Amino acid sequence: EYEAAWALGAANGVNDLEALQFANMLCNEDGFDPISFGATVGAVMEMYEMGVLTKEQLGIEAPFGSAKALCYFAEITANGVGFGKELGLGSARLTKKYGQPDLSMSVKGQEFPAYDGRVIQGIGLAYATSNRGACHLRGYTIASEVLGIPVKTEPADTQGKPELVKAFQDATAAFDSAGICIFTSFAWTLADVAPQLQAACGDEFTVENLTTIGERIWNMERDFNNRAGFTSKDDKLPKRLMTEAAKTGPGKGSVSGLEKMLPEYYKVRGWDPEGRPSAETLKRLGL
Repeated sequence: EYEAAWALGAANGVNDLEALQFANMLCNEDGFDPISFGATVGAVMEMYEMGVLTKEQLGIEAPFGSAKALCYFAEITANGVGFGKELGLGSARLTKKYGQPDLSMSVKGQEFPAYDGRVIQGIGLAYATSNRGACHLRGYTIASEVLGIPVKTEPADTQGKPELVKAFQDATAAFDSAGICIFTSFAWTLADVAPQLQAACGDEFTVENLTTIGERIWNMERDFNNRAGFTSKDDKLPKRLMTEAAKTGPGKGSVSGLEKMLPEYYKVRGWDPEGRPSAETLKRLGL
């Protein structure tokens, strides 16, 4: 699968297809996410090359590009033995334990999928504001910024991205609550979902109502997170994306424009400067 092939392979410099298939099989059979696992392996490989971690600690030499190390790490993580217990912590806790928290490419403890938030500004904002951490399935602005669905927006632009992210997040929440696979949204809009829900559940499920339902869901999740202790300080990207420019590709030289987009996103959402839904927003949504 695309995301797994990237996270286990390209992101770590591993180009051995059989090794990727083996590691992905273990992830699937033993129930750990290949995106998070691949990003954690990447952090370990970097710490190994920095000299923070050693062969004696890991049980193997682990430079970038080592298919042998990838397969070994998958096995010991699946079995929960040796350094596999450390890998099972995920990159955020693992890198913090070894004094290198900036090496975790994650938001709210969840690792990035296969899109660079420095180059594709909307997805960077979506990562930072996602209620469950860096996730592409809670606001897939790649559809617009890269694929041109439903309309094409310029990936490098920050202007208009708060509105774009909100629209994708709200629509996705409605799709998910309807029990519909989010990938149908490449062909369908809420205008296609509404008549299906009306036939199954009642005439009140209009496009306008579904949009409000999606927004209500997003705000309920945000309120839950706020009550659990999350704040605007958690709506952030790793330091690297803010200060280290992309080195190659069409976005060469770019960094994230999150600092520009986040305050505007809060305004578009009807939240206060600390990222909390305002009393007016809660009242409007019946919360």
